[in-house]
Amino acid sequence: MTGSSSAVTTPSGVEQVVLFNGNYIVKPSDTSLHQAYTFHVKVTALGGSTEFFGPFVMNVGCFAGAVSYTDSTSLVTSVSKSVGDSLTAAYTFSFPTTNRVWCTVLQNVIVATDGSAWTDTVRFNEQGS
Repeated sequence: MTGSSSAVTTPSGVEQVVLFNGNYIVKPSDTSLHQAYTFHVKVTALGGSTEFFGPFVMNVGCFAGAVSYTDSTSLVTSVSKSVGDSLTAAYTFSFPTTNRVWCTVLQNVIVATDGSAWTDTVRFNEQGS
């Protein structure tokens, strides 16, 4: 295993290949990091011929680029209320789902359209006669 497609170098953050139950296993040095690891494999045959394969990418964790989000099937995008109706539970924002089952959504935060923190209050427009 190498970090290069033309020379043998140890890839950053990746342990050397380990033989386990007849298979070669590649694993990160620190399994708590959420990132991608890129590596190549150099094969040497009897007689000395060599070939590089890759690049291979090992995605570990839930970092941007490795996970995508989809609206929950129970997400309500519009609520109609009549005058005098209770506003209790008028709108519930359901967590989105991810394409990685182990990437659990931790929170939803209301933000402004530019991504900054929401600082305004929620208001209902009232019209008098």
